[in-house]
Amino acid sequence: MNKSAVRKYGILLLLACGAGFIYTLPYIRETFYIPIQNAMGLTNAQMGSLNAWYAIVATPAYFLGGIVADKFSPKIMLTFSFISTGLLGLWFSMFPGYNASRIIFAIMGFTTVMTYWSSVIKAVRMLGDSDEQGRLFGLQEGLRGILNAVLVFVMAAVYASFADNIAGAAWSIRLCAVLLLVIGVLCWFLIENTNEKGQTETLKDVFVGMFKCMKIPRVWLLVGIVFTAYSIYGLMSYINTYMVTMYGMSETMAANLGGIRYLLQGVGGIVGGFLADKIHSRLKVICGAGGILALSWAAFIAIPVNTSYYMMVLLNFFLGVILVYAIRSLYFADIDDAGIDVNITGRVSGILSTFGYLPDVFMLSMAGHWIDTYAGKAGYNRVFIYATVMGVLCMVISGALLMVVRKDKKK
Repeated sequence: MNKSAVRKYGILLLLACGAGFIYTLPYIRETFYIPIQNAMGLTNAQMGSLNAWYAIVATPAYFLGGIVADKFSPKIMLTFSFISTGLLGLWFSMFPGYNASRIIFAIMGFTTVMTYWSSVIKAVRMLGDSDEQGRLFGLQEGLRGILNAVLVFVMAAVYASFADNIAGAAWSIRLCAVLLLVIGVLCWFLIENTNEKGQTETLKDVFVGMFKCMKIPRVWLLVGIVFTAYSIYGLMSYINTYMVTMYGMSETMAANLGGIRYLLQGVGGIVGGFLADKIHSRLKVICGAGGILALSWAAFIAIPVNTSYYMMVLLNFFLGVILVYAIRSLYFADIDDAGIDVNITGRVSGILSTFGYLPDVFMLSMAGHWIDTYAGKAGYNRVFIYATVMGVLCMVISGALLMVVRKDKKK
């Protein structure tokens, strides 16, 4: 491997580390809920409010981040994102109280989305040409999952090494924060400063260009792919509860499924990326994976609720995880398949994220309502039906975009 390739994949590894680590802090309550709550004397409503403040800022930040990514170099944006988020993590590790924590989480909505998300997508795309997009995004997604799993295990070990749970949580948070500071410094020295067309545009030009991108039909087909795949990804969290409730899985095993998901993310992301480059089409892989995903979720409806089918349900879940991460690794890589100019990658990815991640707004509440309202398997079946429909739509939309691209090439 020559020096250029070593540098390319070294930067990709760095970006995967950053992607795996940066979202640990805004979602830290999932790991250290009780210690954080006890340290600051917060109610459950206040704990929920911290993430609400994050979401309030993050939701519009996806759209604005697309503009920022096309105006400023990824080197500047990523360095700022990692260092600022790391500093916010160090502040939060002091457990400064509810009001200060609300400010911290709101600012993290800015530093982990507006200045980071579209910029990292653009940075990965710029590492290689069209023939490499699948493996680059696949490796980034796969390594992100593996490295995230390693970080979670290390933070858990740090936490367990303290007799005082609050102190253990504080030092675990500080470890993550310091790692982000180190990644930020490395980004500054390793990522090249770009001088693209987008850099010479005024903010007004980029902002107007954002709305011009929204007039491109294939952009909305890309949105449809992200929306449907992300819907399935979000609903996978209910399989743990389903298996505990219906098949007698222990809560300990259900908790371990989270770590297994991260490892399977590595499998799905890497295999999906390399397969896409092998057959020279990210859209074909997404189309096929979407169809198999639909069958996988339909199988949850068909498999009887009986402990003798426990392993069948578990293996079906593992298959679904691999497939959904294969799609996740590619649904920004297929911006290239759609023939989108690299100079507008930031604004297009901003549009895809803004509208593609809309299931966050309604889907989990809707699924929770179904499970609460319809007893037993009936409630979960509605979740499975919704996911099956999303899988079919993902297959249809990616197939439609593939036909559009082929037609353009013939012209």
